[in-house]
Amino acid sequence: MSIVAVVLAGGRGERMGRGENKVFVPLRGIPAIVRAIAPFSTLCSHLVVVARQEELAAMEQLLKRYGMSHLVHKVVPGGSNRQASVLAGLMALPPDADVVLVHDGARALVTEAVIQRVINSAMEHGSGIASVPVTDTIKRAGGDGRVRETLPREELFAMQTPQGFRVELLRQAHNHALETGYLGTDDAALVEHMGLPVYLCRGDHENIKLTTPLDVALAERILETRAMGGADA
Repeated sequence: MSIVAVVLAGGRGERMGRGENKVFVPLRGIPAIVRAIAPFSTLCSHLVVVARQEELAAMEQLLKRYGMSHLVHKVVPGGSNRQASVLAGLMALPPDADVVLVHDGARALVTEAVIQRVINSAMEHGSGIASVPVTDTIKRAGGDGRVRETLPREELFAMQTPQGFRVELLRQAHNHALETGYLGTDDAALVEHMGLPVYLCRGDHENIKLTTPLDVALAERILETRAMGGADA
């Protein structure tokens, strides 16, 4: 079975305050995008990186500099939003791809263990979404700030990436979203929009997404702990 991955690297990073794409931010000396891609190398036969048009050359040069050209088969331009960028990545996959993993390049701390759980779920159920239980109390409120409802925490999960799917299922979901004008916040939502089941699997609380300077500081602390012998969760 052919396992492939699409890694999204088109973020702008305004909230990072660095004036550069956040996937280029170094974490203990290594760019976030390199750290995000590396764990897929032994589990996937084909990788596609989706980048902004104006950063294609820089992305290709960076991957070559860090010896990742043999892992990444294509670097392709993305679209105007995340959904369009994933579709661009899907269109660049080889025809024999069976399972595709969609991953955010800003999640630089993903581990092989998480990726393998996603693959196992996608192979068994058709989908596998890395996720973690919500630890905070979540309340639904109106625009006026008044609480409408306290949601049952044991039923709530925060979505991460990678999100894995049978390739044909995800292609159908994206085509259906285009036909119906639906814009989802992640790929799982597109499958849900078709009325089909989506299955979760265990992610990792360390699998954070780089959004703010605090995330960078936390990521570097996690990497330091791992270097001192922390387990690969």
